[in-house]
Amino acid sequence: MNLEAGLLHESQRLGAQIEKVLKPASWAEALDMYAAFPDARPLAGATDLVLELHRQTDRSGDREAVLLDLWGLPECTQIDVNGSEIEIGCSVTHNQVIDAIGLDHALDLLRMACLEIGSAQLRNRATVVGNVVTASPANDTVSALVALDSRVVIESSQGSREVPIRDFFTGFRKTNLERTELVRSIKVPRWSRNTIGTWFKVGNRSAQAISVVHAGIVLEIDDVTAEITRADIAIGSVSEVVSVSQALREYLIGEKLSAETAKAAAQIAEEAISPIDDVRGTATYRKAVTNTAIERSLVGLSEGFVANSEAAPRLGRDTSQSVSSQSQISTLSNIACEVNGTPVIAPLGANSILLGWLRANVSTGTKEGCSEGECGACTVRLNGAAVMSCLTPTAQADGASLVTVEGLATEEQLHPIQERFLEEFAVQCGFCTPGFLVAAAALLEENNDPSDQEIELALAGNLCRCTGYYSIIKSLREGGEKGRII
Repeated sequence: MNLEAGLLHESQRLGAQIEKVLKPASWAEALDMYAAFPDARPLAGATDLVLELHRQTDRSGDREAVLLDLWGLPECTQIDVNGSEIEIGCSVTHNQVIDAIGLDHALDLLRMACLEIGSAQLRNRATVVGNVVTASPANDTVSALVALDSRVVIESSQGSREVPIRDFFTGFRKTNLERTELVRSIKVPRWSRNTIGTWFKVGNRSAQAISVVHAGIVLEIDDVTAEITRADIAIGSVSEVVSVSQALREYLIGEKLSAETAKAAAQIAEEAISPIDDVRGTATYRKAVTNTAIERSLVGLSEGFVANSEAAPRLGRDTSQSVSSQSQISTLSNIACEVNGTPVIAPLGANSILLGWLRANVSTGTKEGCSEGECGACTVRLNGAAVMSCLTPTAQADGASLVTVEGLATEEQLHPIQERFLEEFAVQCGFCTPGFLVAAAALLEENNDPSDQEIELALAGNLCRCTGYYSIIKSLREGGEKGRII
């Protein structure tokens, strides 16, 4: 093997290490800390940031990172609705949005995008604001928020400002955030009774897939004439930034929504975009599916399409987003938490990611598969929510409650889902099994009689290379004459 750093695959290179995590107790303290440590990296759910650190090259000065942890700050975890707008705090997760049924139809459109983010475990951690700040044109919620004409609330120790989200992105993964500025929230205008809309995504698989094309569509229809008076269609994954299509707006305003209008608009959309070729799809393919998806979406709206208001399986929810009592956590700090009902205190050391800390100190049953949040083998429950421990900073487990696969059974008996796995021979090599069991137990806790579709949605973040999933899915169905599993 050639050990020259420049020739190693990215998976072989040692990424940046977390040197210290700053833990403010309030939003005001977070702003002051950021002013004092301007090179710190802000994080909340950390699902993108941890991956970025894993993949960071060995350039001088990149090997140690200081993080500013915004997770769990009380000012940041709520969805607030007032007379004219909805405000989404910077620690609000995608699963919180999915669970917030009936607040406003504008949120229903955003919910459609949130449902397509990764898996249930990732949606329990990943935040809407984090999806925006990462600024990738492939990020699913961005097209929804751009079409909704949202505003970004930005604050620093020097003051605050609001920026239209359409002006927030300045290039590929670039924003107009200034040094030491943080995004506190996203404001979404509430819909009028004449507003309709939808969102779609085309990906190479049904879950855990980066978009080939995605788009948010928001229209307003005149009561008297039935003409379109507002047409905001934002298409993602086809350019460096997600923006509203001016060509579609100019064509649609003044038209009546119909199958003919939809067909013409789809052709305009195809001609207006200039996508690139990449591993997910060619430019020709992106143009073709954009045409088809835009036409189908507009036809659906003309026929009275209404977004599904049902919540998807969440696999629990971190209702507390507990804040550590320590203001700073470094490699010399102890992490104190409860694991499977037992208090555990152990040094952080080099295990800055929760998966490594658990395996070193508590739970060898929790497995490392991909280290990228793709396979689910490392699934544990953090404050009740199933999460990928390979993407969770250990510092965020300080003061928390954790359940690993070892915590499912008691001394007297196995958990019912463990018994069902044995009965249905749902295990072969067994490497993925701990993650499946933790995720399945979380599903059964919130729904002890799930449908096949709900099972597949809930376990979309867990991969198995042996059983073909049939026995695993069968294990979660009703136990025949035995009735429900739990």
